[in-house]
Amino acid sequence: MSRRTRRSPYLLVAVDFGYTLLASLIIFGGLGWWLDGRANTTPLFLTAGILLGLAVAFNGLLRRLRVIERAEKAERDRDEQPPTQSQP
Repeated sequence: MSRRTRRSPYLLVAVDFGYTLLASLIIFGGLGWWLDGRANTTPLFLTAGILLGLAVAFNGLLRRLRVIERAEKAERDRDEQPPTQSQP
């Protein structure tokens, strides 16, 4: 019985998470920095933007990991089912 070699989906999630984290920190941190400049409330909105960016990135990571876990569980369940026998 030969098994096909598969690339780990976790590697792709890790790479995607890096880009998502960077983008969300730049977007939300930049928005907070801009709001601080407009409202003269330096580090308040910047700090809030960075925390919001972290929350968004980790939320996306956890969602992707849950999808992978569900897919792996479904595959395990499918592999564990006994083969059906056809009756004549």
